[in-house]
Order: sequence, then structure tokens, then C-alpha cells
Amino acid sequence: MTSWLGLLADDGSAEALRAHRTALLAAAGEPDRARIEAEAEEAEVIRRLLDERTQAARELVVLNDLARRLAHLRDTAEVLQEVAAQARRLLGVDVAYIMLRFEETDLRIEVADGSMGSALRGVVLRDGEGIGGMVLRGGSPMWTEAYLDDDRLRRVSSVDAVAVTEQLGGILGVPLRVGEDTIGVLLAADRRPRRFSEHEVELLAGLASHAAIALRNAALFEQVQAAVEEQRVVNAALRRTSDERQRATDLRAELTDVVIRGGGLAEVAASIGRAVDATVRVLVADGRVADGDGERAGPDAEVEAVVGTTPDADWFAADAPPGAAEGRTRRVERDGRHLALTPVTLRDGYAGCVVAAGPAPVDEQQVRLLEIGATSVALVVSSERTVAEAELRTRGELVNALLAPDVDDASLRRRARAAGIALDAVTAVVVLDAGARDHGPAVRLGTRLAAALGGWSAEHAGHAVVLVPRVGPEVARERLLGLTDGPLPAAVGVAPCAGGGPAIRAAHEEARRTATLLLALGRESAVAQPAELGVYRSLFSRAGRGEIGAFVDATVGPVVRHDAERQRDLTVTLETYLRLAQHHARTCAELHVHANTLYQRLDRLAEVLGPDWRDPERVLEIQLALKLRRLMADVPLA
Repeated sequence: MTSWLGLLADDGSAEALRAHRTALLAAAGEPDRARIEAEAEEAEVIRRLLDERTQAARELVVLNDLARRLAHLRDTAEVLQEVAAQARRLLGVDVAYIMLRFEETDLRIEVADGSMGSALRGVVLRDGEGIGGMVLRGGSPMWTEAYLDDDRLRRVSSVDAVAVTEQLGGILGVPLRVGEDTIGVLLAADRRPRRFSEHEVELLAGLASHAAIALRNAALFEQVQAAVEEQRVVNAALRRTSDERQRATDLRAELTDVVIRGGGLAEVAASIGRAVDATVRVLVADGRVADGDGERAGPDAEVEAVVGTTPDADWFAADAPPGAAEGRTRRVERDGRHLALTPVTLRDGYAGCVVAAGPAPVDEQQVRLLEIGATSVALVVSSERTVAEAELRTRGELVNALLAPDVDDASLRRRARAAGIALDAVTAVVVLDAGARDHGPAVRLGTRLAAALGGWSAEHAGHAVVLVPRVGPEVARERLLGLTDGPLPAAVGVAPCAGGGPAIRAAHEEARRTATLLLALGRESAVAQPAELGVYRSLFSRAGRGEIGAFVDATVGPVVRHDAERQRDLTVTLETYLRLAQHHARTCAELHVHANTLYQRLDRLAEVLGPDWRDPERVLEIQLALKLRRLMADVPLA
């Protein structure tokens, strides 16, 4: 027959123990019944103890398994979600949620498992408020059988509203502690009133211990990861900085080599372009592109299209913040084309800019490389200016000596060879005379014309002179007009030359007289050859001047003598009246005289010149004579 120990050893259930008790009582006599009842009670006690130990062992296994899983979690959010899910499973509750400290005395629900909505998430409790606040304050577990009916709790209306929405009844809260620090509260709740046993409190507290350690480990891991990421970013930044410095060092070394070797702006631009991985070119001060053959005429088409203007010092200064450095790079974009323009400045001001062009905007490192390149461009420009100024001084002295009277041609030829000037190759001489205007633009235009035609230029006697080799006056004139978009800054005379010192001096005199006559005629931006002056060429010879003087005297001499003898101004009246097409009102207005006064003067002119002086043919002769008379005064005979 089965014994009590056998049933317990076979893990018999409570029902099996009760069935065994019933069977024994049915077969036993009255004296054995008390003993059987006592043995049955002892067996039930042993059964309960065995069940409790089995449950404890099962729970311990669950806790150990949970601890192992938590130990492998490295994300705080994952740890919180896992702890909430396991707390709900271990205690068999409807909802489990975790509150973490985010201020010294404040708690916030970070995660909830089993909630009916999102109302729980983000709820905030302060020290002493609700179950969570009291657990935080006391540092020990606490539970309530019915949260909304518990008068011990200091509740908050907004939190109570959430509790009503979630239908919370019994709630158990335990602290999440790491050492002496309470980092939060783990809570388990049912949607009905519930009393929590000591064992359940201990079970949730055990889970909270594992959870607190896992949370701290996850936080530490995240801190380590953040530190590692920060270090990675720092290392990457250091590598970039090192790479940028190396690129800058390499560019400086390459540009230094180019400058020392005497490389030009095109070679400097090529080096900069390789460093910034973009198309780079150099624009000189007035917007022309400097390339391997010198300065290419005309503005840069792409820069004009994207920027909308030719960059100058004012353009770079526009929109610049106060105190901005002079080397500030400006970036512009239009129709998908990006330009970065870095100004080149010398001691005397703006000297041009370095332009990088491409389909994508340049970054800050490329900007720094452009500004390094601009420094080398400034060195090249300054060096070229110094050399050019020295050459100009040498050639200027030679040209001045060449055009001076009583020059020793043999000595001059030796000096010309030393200066690289082939006197016999000169086929045209150009003179630019600015008159009363600033001579600087005319001198610069002469320099550019000399560079374009392989000639030589200098400033002589207040005007610019260009000696042009191997091409005739027509080519020189066309090239001159092609070097400027607007009006010429001077009247220009172009004379053919047979080569050699005497021929150059003669051609220079012809060109100079032509420019002088153009100024006297009011054509201050015109260009002409001596042969194009027509009758006016007679002004430059004594015989021609004599013939012109006789013509002038015969035509308007009586009026001139009348004014000299009587201190009158009939000559001025005559000039004005004919220039204004014999219009009385306009003549009165320009001379500031009354109409009667004008009529009196016209009558006097008829007396002096004869009654037919207003006939068309006579008028033409009088106007020509007056013009020639004025030109003889303005253009002295050399």
C-alpha cells in the first residue's frame, strides 16, 4: 500500500494526498483515525513547503536567467523594456512600469508594459507624491491594495486621471538602487485591488536589484560608447586637420618652387587647381584672365555670367562683416555653377583675384588653399610689376633718348640691343595723347598694346609712345581698339615707320601731330593716321601754314581786324551764328544778348564782309576759315 512518504517522493499533488487520506480513513478503525488525520496534516504541510521551495527555485532560475540576459543588454531602453516585461510575468500583474530620476527629487515613467495606451509614459512625480515618490523618499518597498482609495498617499490630480484611465488598483513599488543611490522605482500593478505578500515584495525587489545593476551597466556602456564615438570624431578631426595642414604645406612648397623658378601666373594657377581639385584661373585687376601667353583681352565670360560684374575691391568689400580680413573669399552660385573668388591684395591695393570654378561649392579647406595660393599670386604679380617697372624705366629712358634731337644713332643702337629693342623692326609708331585728362589710363593702354604686339612702350613728353614691330599701322589700330570696350582714354595718332632711329623720330612726330590735331578738333577719343587728316595736314608745314594763313586772312581777315581796331567781338558772333545754323534765338541765348543787339551785329558783318556773306558757298568758306584760324592757334608749328 502507498505510504505518505511514497506519495510525497513521487511529487503527488494535493488532490492525491486528500484521496489517500480518504482511503485510509475508510479502511481504518476508530482508534487509528486520529493518527491518520495527524499524518495527513503533516503530509499537507510538507507538500506546501515542497511547493514553496519548488516555486522559489523556479523563481530563482527565472531571476538568474533574467540577470544573464540583462548582463548582455547594452542599450538602456532595451534594459527598461525587458525589466518591465519580466516584472509583469513574475508577479502575474496587469501592468509593470519603471520610473527613473531625472532631477534630484523628480521621477518620470520611462517605460510601461501592459498599459492600455500611452498615458502612463512620461508621467512625472515629485518627492513624496504617489507610490513612486514615497518609495524614492523612503528608499524601501511600499504597496497599496487600492491606489485610488488609499488615504496614506499624497496624490496628484493629473496622475490620478491616468490611474483612472488605466483602471489601476493594487500597486507595489520597489526602489532601483545601486550602492547608496536610488536611481528609480520599479512598479507592478493590477487592475483590481490586490494585497502583495512578503514573498512578492522580495521577488520584485530581487528583480529590481538586477535591473538597477543592468541599468547602471548600460548607462556606463553608453557613456563609454559616447566617449569612444567622441574620441573617434576627435581623431577624425585631427586626421582631417593633419591632412589639411599637409595639403597646405605641400601647396606652399610647390608654389615656392614655382615662384623661385620664375613661373608665371598660369603655372601658379595650375598648382592651385591641382590642390583644390577644381579649375583655377587668375584675374588681373581689371578682370582680364592671366594665362601662359600674358593677359588675355576681355573679361572672363564665366565670371561675368555667375557674378554679374567684373570683381573689384568694392565687390569684395560688399556685405563683408565689420573688421573682416582683406583676404576674405566670396562664394557665389548661379544655374548650378559655383565660383569661389579670393582677392589678391598688394600694399597699394587690389591687384586681382584667384577664381576656382566647378559644379559643387568649395569647402573651407579649399578656401584656405585658395587664400594660400592668393599669397603666391601676389608675390608673382609684385615680382612681375617690379621687373616690368625696371624694364619700362630702361626702355622709357631709351625711347626718350631715341626721340631726343641730336642723338648718336650708333650709341643708341648699342643701348637698344642691350634693352632688347630691334630699332630696324619698327614698322609703326603710336602716340596716345590724353590732353587735359589723366594720363595714367593712356600709359597703361600703351603698355598693353606693346605687350599684345611684341613692341615697346614708354611715356615721353606727357604722352604715351608705342613702337610696334613687324605689323603696319592698320593692324596696330585694330589691336588697339580691341583692347578696350569703351571710349579710348586718349586721342591716338598712328604713323607708318621704315625702321631705324631717324625713321622712328619722323614717324613719332607724324603720330604726335595727328594726336594733337585730333584733340584740337574735339575728337579726344579718336584714332587716325596722318594721311587721314586731309587738308588739316597743311598745318604742320611752314608752306602749308602760309597758304592757310593767306586763305584765312582773305576770308575773315576784315572781321578780325575790325575787332582788333575797335575792341569788338564780331568774330565770336560770326562763329556762333554760323555754328548754330543761323538760328537767331539760339544765338541770342548762347551770346546772352538782346535780339536787337544781334541784328545790329549782323548788319555790321554785312558792312565788313559784304552783303553776300550769307550765301551758302560763302558761308562754307567762312566756316572753314574760322576753323583753320582756331586750329592754327591751338596747333603750333613745330
